[in-house]
Formats: sequence, C-alpha cells, structure tokens
Amino acid sequence: MARIVLVVAATILVCGGFANAGFLDWFRSSANKGHSVCRVEFEVLHPKGLRVWTARKPDTKGFGVELYINPTGTERSAAGVVCNVCRNTTEVTHGKFFIQDDNVIVKKGDVLEYVAITDNGKTVQRHKPRKIVVSEYIIKPQGRCACTGAPTQTSIVHDPANPTAEIELLERIITNLSNRCAEGIVSNYLFLQVETPTGPSDLLERVKAYLAGNPALKPYAAAVTTAEDYADGIAFQVKSIVDKLKILELSHTGSDILDYDGFTTVDKLDVRFSETS
Repeated sequence: MARIVLVVAATILVCGGFANAGFLDWFRSSANKGHSVCRVEFEVLHPKGLRVWTARKPDTKGFGVELYINPTGTERSAAGVVCNVCRNTTEVTHGKFFIQDDNVIVKKGDVLEYVAITDNGKTVQRHKPRKIVVSEYIIKPQGRCACTGAPTQTSIVHDPANPTAEIELLERIITNLSNRCAEGIVSNYLFLQVETPTGPSDLLERVKAYLAGNPALKPYAAAVTTAEDYADGIAFQVKSIVDKLKILELSHTGSDILDYDGFTTVDKLDVRFSETS
C-alpha cells in the first residue's frame, strides 16, 4: 500500500512539474511577444552620418539602438559610458523602423558595437550586444538611401550569360583582392550569421542550403568545403579566394554572409567569438 502511495505521489509531482513548465513556457512566450527583432541594417553616410533600420515584427511598437564606435574592453566595463548613437523610434515607414544620426562620424574599418532595444507597448527589452566591422559596402554618399521602398532582393543581380556583367564583377574582385593583399589580410573563409542553431545538424549542409536558397549565390554552394560552429554563426571555407570574393560581391547588401577576416582582425572585440578577457 505504501509503495502505491509513493508511486501516485511521484506521478502527481511529475505531472505537476510538466504542467508548471508548460504554464511557464506559455507565460514567457506571452511576455516576450513583440520583442523578436529582425536583422539590423546599417548605412554609413559620407562624409558623416549613420542610418540604422530594421523590419518591423508583428506586435513590436518601438525600436531603439545603443551604438558604440571602436569600444575598448575598459570602456565596456566602465559605468556611465555614453553611447555614440542612442536613439529610439515608434514611427514605421514602409514596414521598417528607421533611426538616423546626421552628425556621427564613422569610417571604414571602425568597429560598431550595438544593442538593439524593442518595445512591445508593455515592456522594453535589451538584446545581446553585437558587432560589425564597417566595410566599403555599407558606406553611401549622404542623401542616398538603399533602405526605403518595398523590400527587394538584397543580392546584386548578376547574369552569368552577360559577358559585360562578368567582366565588371571580376574587375571589382581584382581591385578588392589587391587591397586586401596590401593589408596582408586574406583567406578563403566566410562567416554565416545564425541567430539560433536551427535546421540541419550538418553545418556544411546548412551553409550550402543557405547559398542554394539565393539565386545569385546558388552556383557557389558547391564551392563550400568545410564548416565550423561558432557563437551566433558558422565559419565556412570555400575552394578559393576568388569564390569568396564573388560571394561577398554578390551578397554584400544586408546579407547574413560576412567576411571572416574582418572579425579576426578585431580579435576579442567581436562578440561572435569567445572572449577570454
């Protein structure tokens, strides 16, 4: 009889635990509703200015950003550090939140550390810090914007059957390659940003599937040779530096694919890699 009582009691505890877990999961998901954030896009304006935008998710009422330019470890740990751009907005234009600072000066090679902030009308949530390295691809003349209008395909339209387009692509690659060689930084590695590890467990297949899903990048899926897991993404290798530069040229605007070399030059500053400091 005592044994039966123990079994019944254990069953009640287990079932109660599952019920509580389910309730807490429901509560958390309800509390987090409206705090999902899309990829944050950047445009560096020349000679000065910075434009930040992100697509509005359902139930998100407001978006903000705290941004620091070339922060050091000491600055990050210090209290009361003032961010270079601290702004928020509730205005939605073409389905996107836009933030712009016309006075901040950002240059190629600068490291931008930012914290996205979302507001669902009831609570405000700060998302984990991220970093990007400013490349020539996101620098625009002031007064020009690639962010307005309806969402469009972000990759460059490239027709392999067009000899002129192929020549222009190769010319850009050669120029880019010569600049990188002069800097002494060149490899055949790229980085695919992944917010959460979902999809196939085979990292190599996940990268290939991502490339295959983009018409401009589909021909280069076969060029991927290895893939390694990193925080918030996958570092992957392609067959040649030319393949790498072609992928960057064809996908640079608002892409999840980044230059791995750009992160290795920032060393411990980039949050996508383990910090030992």
